Amino acid sequence: MIQAPLKTVGVDYPYAGEMIAQGQPYSFRITAPSDAREVRLSIDDGDWKPCRMDNGYWWFDWTASAEGEHIAVSRVIEADGSMLVTQPRLFKVKP
Repeated sequence: MIQAPLKTVGVDYPYAGEMIAQGQPYSFRITAPSDAREVRLSIDDGDWKPCRMDNGYWWFDWTASAEGEHIAVSRVIEADGSMLVTQPRLFKVKP
C-alpha cells in the first residue's frame, strides 16, 4: 500500500517560549505544503492576517506592542480548498 506523504505545517519561528523584544519588528515563519494557496496567522485569537510567501516559507511581519505571553496559530488553505491548522505556539514579548 502506498501512503501519501505527511503534510508538514507549523509555526517555525518564534520557537516555543522564545522572547521577542517589544516594539521591534519580527517575522514569523510558517512551514506549509508546497501546494498551499493561502496562509494566515492569528495572534491571541485575533483576526486571521495574511502571510507572504518567500523562499519556500510563509512569513508574517509583526511588531509586538503588548508585553507578556502570547499564542500564535496559523491556518493553511491548500489548493483543493482543504484547511490545515497548526498547533498553538506560545511565545513571550519582553520590554
